[in-house]
Amino acid sequence: MKRVVLFTMIICCLDICYGQQDFLIARKNLTEIRKYEDSIKSKNLGYIKTQVADEYFPTAKANIDYYPLTYTRTNDSFYPNLQVQYFYNEKDSTLLSTSYDWDIMNYVKNLKTDGSKFDIEIKREKDYLKKYRAIKEQLIENFGKPSSTEENKTNDGLFYRLKWDNESLNILVLLKFSRELKQFPGNMKFGSYAIRVKFDYN
Repeated sequence: MKRVVLFTMIICCLDICYGQQDFLIARKNLTEIRKYEDSIKSKNLGYIKTQVADEYFPTAKANIDYYPLTYTRTNDSFYPNLQVQYFYNEKDSTLLSTSYDWDIMNYVKNLKTDGSKFDIEIKREKDYLKKYRAIKEQLIENFGKPSSTEENKTNDGLFYRLKWDNESLNILVLLKFSRELKQFPGNMKFGSYAIRVKFDYN
């Protein structure tokens, strides 16, 4: 009986770790972010040069180089591992936007040689949906029902979008999952396997 109780407790703990995310809701500065990420043993990837679309976050502009402070979270058992990007105000280092991404493209260096990764991910629809639903439930618990919901299933794949619009914080959740791979000449293939949670601070 004791073994059954212990096994049940372990399974519950694993399920909590799998579902619960460490989203930074309050607006922080870079010093506070570093302390927090260090405390949960995240891997610091440094300032990664990137460009974003117009209005990717409220003050973002296209064709401008940004250098978000980037971490890989090591306390999340889901693969692809969570990568967090912190976009900040250069004047006082306070956050403008935080992007949480579980994206297989973070592990694809070359479409010719890494096509097998897509072959694996296309079989994991249930895993991606479980992760998405856990995130959705957590955010509803914290912020109530989303301002808008879009959940489309087709033969090609899944495209889910949730939005919360609040006075101090806007939240976007995206799930993209390809049920069919696009084939390109040269034995190249491609599919979208990603979950994004983005916080924009007003």
